[in-house]
Amino acid sequence: MAVTESSVTAPPPGWGRRFPRDEKLFFVVIVATTALMTAFAIGWVLWSGHNVPRATERTTPAAFSAQVQAFSKKYADDQGRAWVPPGTDAYMLASRYSWYPELVLQAGQEYRIWISSGDVLHGFSLVGGGQNLNLEIAPNHSFGVRLTPDDPGRYRIICNEYCGLGHQEMTSFLTVVSPAEMSQHVADAGTTTGGTGSSGSGTSDGALKIEADAGGALAFDVTELTARAGKVAITMSNPSPLPHNVAIKGGGVDVKGPVVFKDGTSTVSADLQPGTYTFYCSVPGHEAAGMKGTLVVK
Repeated sequence: MAVTESSVTAPPPGWGRRFPRDEKLFFVVIVATTALMTAFAIGWVLWSGHNVPRATERTTPAAFSAQVQAFSKKYADDQGRAWVPPGTDAYMLASRYSWYPELVLQAGQEYRIWISSGDVLHGFSLVGGGQNLNLEIAPNHSFGVRLTPDDPGRYRIICNEYCGLGHQEMTSFLTVVSPAEMSQHVADAGTTTGGTGSSGSGTSDGALKIEADAGGALAFDVTELTARAGKVAITMSNPSPLPHNVAIKGGGVDVKGPVVFKDGTSTVSADLQPGTYTFYCSVPGHEAAGMKGTLVVK
């Protein structure tokens, strides 16, 4: 039987067909977009000012607290703010629910700030002053953040990682001053006098004694104290790696002992009339988290 061949050529299989014009255009767009995004990512890493810290170190809460204590003792003023001369590394401890100490930097100078956590995971967020830093701060690691504040001002630091019931209270400030202000402060105070970061005096005769929680909780071992009218002194020992102090307020009185770290003692005293007062830790966020008690003077 004769076989009749068709004069119509059969279409090639699907893989043998040429791309339609719209598919070619789509392919070109995909390749160009991929190349553009790759170049952008590489450029961001190399030249952007918003990169994560490249300097990191292994540490412990106790070891880093000791570094912060030494730094604060050298540079802090009587308000607990650490004035950091240009060219000096700064140290900041994150702990529920505070950033310690508050730093004062000079505008136009690059600084490296070492930050670590004394307890749980925290988020460091600084917005303003030409900065937009958002970092995860973990225990047992210290992160060296480089920044150059441009304009004098006071910029807010917040925790952007939920860290406990007092998370919303975990806020502080970064103060930026002019070169003239920094020079004047260094000339007036020097860099060797300690502020609230220095160790407190020892226990005095008749002082009431309290202790911060050794496990890192924001609490004293007592919540009620009683004393006779006259000069009243409270001495707090701090077995915790977190910064604490003892302060008294009420009835027109507001006095604070020095902020101390592990194995330090903080003593505060005041002449008190009969009445009810509050003793508390003045480190930002600690009183709000419950580190306080009632002092009854009879």
